[in-house]
Amino acid sequence: MVGHCQVAFEAGGRTVVADLPAGSGGGRHSVGTQVTVRYLADDPRTVARDADVGGGGALVLAWVSGGVALLFLVLAVVTGIVMARLRQPARRV
Repeated sequence: MVGHCQVAFEAGGRTVVADLPAGSGGGRHSVGTQVTVRYLADDPRTVARDADVGGGGALVLAWVSGGVALLFLVLAVVTGIVMARLRQPARRV
């Protein structure tokens, strides 16, 4: 999660060692594990894991954020209704 993960791969006939960006899932693998990486053709030291490029993590984050926001909205409405009922004087029959 904090970066400092490196990958070594062949690009253009030479071995390139590059750092994965912070937040990539590279730290979940042990040293020597083979992973698929994508790199810029102009600058092979700019890399990302293939699994991190799909955008699935951003979609999950958006859904979770929306769900949490909706939960807080519902809690605020319920709290407002309860507080309004508590402020009304008791009716006598």
